[in-house]
Amino acid sequence: MKTGLLVKIFVALAVIAGGSIYFVSSLKPTAVVSTARRSVAVRSVPGTVQVVAAKEMFVRNELGGRVVESRLDLGKEVAEGDLLVAMDLGDLEIGIEKVKIEIEAAKLSVEQGSTKQFDLVSAQERLTEAKRRFDIGGASQSELDRREREIQGIEQAIDAEMSAKEVRLAQLENELKLLERNREKMFIRAPIDGVISEVYAFRGDLLRGGEQIARLISLDRIVEVRVSEENFAGVEVGQIARVKFLGYSDQTFDGTVSKTLPVADPETQRYTVHLDLDIDRERLFPGLTGEATITLDEREDALIIPGSAILGDRVFLVEDGVVEMREIEKGFGSMTNVEIRSGLEAGDQVIVEELELFKVGDKVKTEEKTF
Repeated sequence: MKTGLLVKIFVALAVIAGGSIYFVSSLKPTAVVSTARRSVAVRSVPGTVQVVAAKEMFVRNELGGRVVESRLDLGKEVAEGDLLVAMDLGDLEIGIEKVKIEIEAAKLSVEQGSTKQFDLVSAQERLTEAKRRFDIGGASQSELDRREREIQGIEQAIDAEMSAKEVRLAQLENELKLLERNREKMFIRAPIDGVISEVYAFRGDLLRGGEQIARLISLDRIVEVRVSEENFAGVEVGQIARVKFLGYSDQTFDGTVSKTLPVADPETQRYTVHLDLDIDRERLFPGLTGEATITLDEREDALIIPGSAILGDRVFLVEDGVVEMREIEKGFGSMTNVEIRSGLEAGDQVIVEELELFKVGDKVKTEEKTF
């Protein structure tokens, strides 16, 4: 056989062998792994997060009437004191004008004095005449006394009449104040800074007193974390917290515990913790939910791996392309990472995804995933 032919056969066999090796290698499943490393281990407690408005309020009209102007728009931001709804003032204005006229008449009547003033002057003249006649013996003491009692009676009547006029004037002035106050109530204003979340009244509606016309939610938000009874005992104001919202799944937000409420929900037996969160207020809308961890303690230079690698007290790791199982002892844990006290060493590669696809002895390729 010629040498050239032998060379060609050898090359062909080498290509076939290499292709076979590549083919067999390509059949190996890929294991997504992370490398155990030294870092800070965190002991934390988990909780569920919900964002709520600091205050919610139903706006009501105090007095009945017809809506002549409405500035209620869903989603509109309003400031405390802004006009929301104006009611028809027709009947009130008529009543106010009527009372004002009556007040002017009452004031004039007070200025004019008593209608019995002339009677008093006449009675004083009669008393003067009786005294003159008494001095010359033409009138008795009893007549003199009777004239004095007559004056006293008229003076008392004048006082009563003037008091009644002044009382009437005061009543009318109070009635005017009440009507003017009611007129102001016909302009319904925002009781707080907030956003209009619901609208129940529109221009032209005829409303009874006390009806709901809108719902406002305040601009301030509260980030509430619900933690279990066994985890609540270690939570304190000032502790560091980290939050992931479902609406912002790719982001983690830092915060601190601002308040703990020492009363459990009677149905769930979970406690509520408030957080101050480093996030723009505009991104916190009521109803936003997620998960949180509150850091209770930290340990430096600890061996950590992703929590997704752990199956009970075991992990799958890959050594020289072969899957092994290793028992571990867990230490501190957070939302994403877990401290390993024993069973692994720095540099070990643990499988972190689709653990159910692997078993001990599997030959795999690896794809590194950092954490």
